[in-house]
Amino acid sequence: MKPRLLALVLAGLFFTPLAGCADPDGTPVGTDPVEPEPFAPETYPGVFRASGLVLENASHGPQLCHTVAMSLPPTCGGPDIVGWSWDGLEHSSAGDVRYGSFELVGTYDGKRFTLTEPPAPPTVRRPAPPDQFRSACPEPAGGWQVVDDATATDDALKAAISLASSLPAGAGVWIDQNGGENDPKKLVLNARFTDDLPGHEARLRSLWGGALCVSSATRTTAELTRVQAELAALPGVLSTGIDTLANQVTAEVYVATEARRQELAARYGPDTVVLTGFLEPV
Repeated sequence: MKPRLLALVLAGLFFTPLAGCADPDGTPVGTDPVEPEPFAPETYPGVFRASGLVLENASHGPQLCHTVAMSLPPTCGGPDIVGWSWDGLEHSSAGDVRYGSFELVGTYDGKRFTLTEPPAPPTVRRPAPPDQFRSACPEPAGGWQVVDDATATDDALKAAISLASSLPAGAGVWIDQNGGENDPKKLVLNARFTDDLPGHEARLRSLWGGALCVSSATRTTAELTRVQAELAALPGVLSTGIDTLANQVTAEVYVATEARRQELAARYGPDTVVLTGFLEPV
């Protein structure tokens, strides 16, 4: 299992918006929490759907891959597939390895995936949302403006990013390109904090003269990182990540249940962890 940091920007540094940049209910603009997918009932006896790579080699029979090492041929791991045949299926081969991408429907007993329908071409799941790195603040009247040309530079941007990322109350940093291509005169620096937004904005303004958006968050980056590390060590957790814009940790398991979601909410707080299942109940 490899913990991964979602929405990586600028060598792993994340940022978020300014004081006053929130909807009337207090939710920062542009930072909607990730909506969880449907959960399987705790004792769900039914069928699941999954799209992914199926691979068979000399060491094991056909397996439904969750994590794939993109070597040639690829290697991967996942539950064994019962009822599989390559006959009539378009796939690749290299030496004693056969592999291909498919959509599978079947039952899962915790170790094996038993087909109940013939394999089909893969479908695209969970498309990335558009405009992923938009600013968390609404655009000001007249558009985003540079306030000091002398400090709207690459060096000033790097210094501001470094400062925002080093503060204990920091909750992420990112850049909204705002129609430019890494142009410091056009981009919007976003920085998020859990307290003292005016003070943090003033500190950043002492370094950065380009467009700036500072916004509030519930959890610091340090808190999210701690939660991610704890989740990554739990049995059955396939992957984890940090969604900076949503101020949440993501965790994927084979089967996501409501009981597991409630357990994580009780342990880490409501909406801190977004739980998803690799296998989707049909």
